[in-house]
Amino acid sequence: MSLFSQDDLAEMFSALGTPATFGRNSISVVFLNNYVAISGGTVDIEGTFPVATCRTSDVTGVVHGSALTVDGVAYTVVNVQPGSTSGTTKLVLNEV
Repeated sequence: MSLFSQDDLAEMFSALGTPATFGRNSISVVFLNNYVAISGGTVDIEGTFPVATCRTSDVTGVVHGSALTVDGVAYTVVNVQPGSTSGTTKLVLNEV
């Protein structure tokens, strides 16, 4: 059972979301592209960590390697994190 109705989620993503394309469908996602830095002793690793939170119903069939375009930028899905009760799925992305 989802914590939110599909209507509630649609309204939230419409108000807060960024335009995206999954397959042939135009959807809205909540997109974060946070900067990350990992200290590795003598070598540090820096980069970004793009994540799109989507309505699960908008990304049916998503798998590793799926294409997602967010605000005109092409990404490949590298990790799928379905929410157990939220009705949302987080997609960890890699810019193409």
